[in-house]
Amino acid sequence: MNVFDKTMGMLEKTMDMRAARHRVIASNLANEETPGYRAKEFRFLEALYTASHATPAERLMISHHTHLQPGGEAAGRVKGQVVDMPVNELPMDGNSVNLEMEMAKMSDNALNYNTAASMMSQRFRQLLSAIKDTR
Repeated sequence: MNVFDKTMGMLEKTMDMRAARHRVIASNLANEETPGYRAKEFRFLEALYTASHATPAERLMISHHTHLQPGGEAAGRVKGQVVDMPVNELPMDGNSVNLEMEMAKMSDNALNYNTAASMMSQRFRQLLSAIKDTR
């Protein structure tokens, strides 16, 4: 019996990906004054969406214990990708970091991380309540 359902797996992966995105945004902010630095973006939402909305026939299942993730869970295979942000015009120093945009991204990312953490906490409280009720 598995008490951790698909939702818990997706919340866990979301939090992992949000933490990775936070590190990329923090790196951009740290290099705001570095000449020639190109801002990066961590993209994972498309892969997470695909993993969460795949039909059972579309999900890959493992055929050998060394393949993919145990149990063939789609969320476990979600990987983010760090890409350079496209820019139209660069300043004289060649740095593409926009401080206001990066701060807005960080705020949005923190809000989404905290939402996922709150949902995870609620699920654990439900499990704890179920355990206590069986005594």
